[in-house]
Amino acid sequence: MLDPTKIIRAALITARQLPNPRSNQRNNQRFDEGYAKGGDVEPDTMDQGAAAPAASMPSMPVPSTDDTVNLAKQTLAARPRFSIKSAGTAPASAEQMGDYQFTKLDFGKANTNTLRAAFDKALDRHLSLPEGERIANSRAAIRALEPHMGRRKNGTPIALLSQNAKLLKAQTGTKDKEPLMLDDGRGVETIGLSLYPDYREGDLKLCPNSASCRSQCLGKTSGQYSQAFTEATEKAGSVTARQRAMNRTKAMVRDPEAFAVRLWDDIESARREAERNGNHLGVRLNTLSDLHPSIHKKLIESQPDVSFYDYTKMAYQPVADNHHYTHSSTGLSQEGVNNPYTNWPKMRKMLDRGDNVAMVFSGSKVLPKVVHDQETGKRYNVVDGKSHDFRPLDIQPEGADGVIVGLTNLKSTGKRSQAHMDSEGFFVHYDPKKHGDTVPVIPQKKKED
Repeated sequence: MLDPTKIIRAALITARQLPNPRSNQRNNQRFDEGYAKGGDVEPDTMDQGAAAPAASMPSMPVPSTDDTVNLAKQTLAARPRFSIKSAGTAPASAEQMGDYQFTKLDFGKANTNTLRAAFDKALDRHLSLPEGERIANSRAAIRALEPHMGRRKNGTPIALLSQNAKLLKAQTGTKDKEPLMLDDGRGVETIGLSLYPDYREGDLKLCPNSASCRSQCLGKTSGQYSQAFTEATEKAGSVTARQRAMNRTKAMVRDPEAFAVRLWDDIESARREAERNGNHLGVRLNTLSDLHPSIHKKLIESQPDVSFYDYTKMAYQPVADNHHYTHSSTGLSQEGVNNPYTNWPKMRKMLDRGDNVAMVFSGSKVLPKVVHDQETGKRYNVVDGKSHDFRPLDIQPEGADGVIVGLTNLKSTGKRSQAHMDSEGFFVHYDPKKHGDTVPVIPQKKKED
């Protein structure tokens, strides 16, 4: 407990050490008088316990009394008055925006045509608005999506685009690989839109050709999407990665116009940030889906400085010169397993015309160097597709065959040695001790109709 006597004694000692205000008043008066005469003035001897006198000030010209007064008036007159600017950047008012409402779709009405029409209409309007009205439109889109997306705990809206571990590799590099660098010296940042894999509603199928990979989908078996991680997240009371993907999907199929506006805004924000970092932006609009590219055509064309790229199991073709596809293998019939869904004959044609094909091998680390097609005798080189995700860098010279983009088994369950059997041949079996650096492709049986 504090001793009141000690507190009072400390206060008295402190008071004695403070300068005498009367002495200070005399010092200030003599200082002003000396300063007016152009000389240096020593203050009176300081009271006992006061600090030592400061060094004398240098001699300087002395303005007249009138000049001093005028200078003070000029200084006060020149001081700006603070105000928050709004012209040119503030959102337009409700009256200016009118009564426009974003198009909504009832359950079962979303399909390629209705989504494409909604995206086109929304982007045509959004990009034609003056700055203030565009800001207001962006805010309206956020409000429209909030029932599906919610908000963060701090009240800010939840972004549509995100990064996973593989997307980050382009920017951060890996233990064995440096971060990506383009020929012009820029780095690469990649970001993606993760919808719910194989979602179906009415005529809409987010993954139209998913029969071969439905049970092996990364959106259900890998990382935060795995069953174990999902259960642990639910137990902790947090929103799972699967639920976030479903929220984004519902936002797109119910409010496609608002979704298109928000998606464009997120891409624009990411592009500007990448540019400030001295990097180029790559965007995947189908990290876990395989939507028809006509839905995103206007969006892709409106962002010519961004590279859009995806994997597809369909016969889709790029819709712009900043759009790239890597075709996806559905696996192979192999020793001991028949794959009823193999698309190898089609993939072989893609490779022969210079397109690249992604193929998932059974191991988690090692990739072969060559895939040898025994039916034609052709050999296709394998490039490492696990060190980064920016697939446009795999493009081969004009006239050359395409390459196999080798991917590894990221499933969190099951034995790697049995992966090809458990997946009906979706994973291509590769055993370095048995195959060396070359995986053989036996003649494939045609899928029975």
